[in-house]
Amino acid sequence: MIYDLIIIGGGPAGISAGIYAARRKLKFLIVTLDIGGQVVWSSEVDNYPGVPNQTGISLVEKFQEHIKDYKIKIKQEEVLKLSKKGKICVTKTEKNIYQSKAVIIASGKKPKKLGVPGEEKFLGKGVNYCATCHAPSFKGKVVAVVGGGNSGLEAALFLEKYAKKVYILDLMKKLGGENYLMDKVLGNRKIKPILDVKIKEILGNNSVNEIKYEQEGIEKKLKLDGIFVEVGLISKANFTEVKKNKWGEIMIFRSTKTREENMTSITGIFAAGDCTDIPDKQIIVAAGEGAKASIAAIDYINKFGKK
Repeated sequence: MIYDLIIIGGGPAGISAGIYAARRKLKFLIVTLDIGGQVVWSSEVDNYPGVPNQTGISLVEKFQEHIKDYKIKIKQEEVLKLSKKGKICVTKTEKNIYQSKAVIIASGKKPKKLGVPGEEKFLGKGVNYCATCHAPSFKGKVVAVVGGGNSGLEAALFLEKYAKKVYILDLMKKLGGENYLMDKVLGNRKIKPILDVKIKEILGNNSVNEIKYEQEGIEKKLKLDGIFVEVGLISKANFTEVKKNKWGEIMIFRSTKTREENMTSITGIFAAGDCTDIPDKQIIVAAGEGAKASIAAIDYINKFGKK
């Protein structure tokens, strides 16, 4: 079977693209390991039009309801490779091979790792990359967030609802992030920033119990029960050979030949959302980019037999 379209990713860009494809009655699939993508990690979403005062999880629930309304087919599989064979796009997962006239990559990003001793050893045993997913497990305990940008501040504010004490460890001498988040963090007695530090090692026995860091040339240790890593994200696009920038983000543009938006360097392969080089990584922006990519892909598919 040759599908009209395969959408890789189930975050706001992929879901938006899927809704547009469903409305146009395309023969398509969404291939993703999860629904919601990075939205699930957000403790507060108050800037998505029409649905104020949401958590990331509650917004994802609304996404899922919308998907059900259109009876969109989803395959929960990891994509291993995307290539082209002649004019046909070939999407290979660990279970299947899907052929299609076009593909939209909306695979989002994944957390960067610290790359220090103990990080892999204690993954799931105190080391975490999602505060909204794992905060309830640390009720009454001491935790640290590594990273002082927007995501780190949001994580600390969410963890504060459960933990006894929350430390923020950051490489910079001053917290980053938006002013309203910094005001909330600095005004919270349960949150303590420790700045200008370099993480050296994560220590423990069966689970994490200490983190070793360096500050002003002095090595120090901090006793704790959990660590939440929030040092940035990297694009999940290593399965494709389309052109990327120096940060590994997929470069998108308007095709000079066909005028379609969100085209990658390979004709017929489109991309949308946080996996691309668009500067603003926001839920609403990703959803809009997914719609743009889907409209462009539909136009490409309609011309497919004529090319």
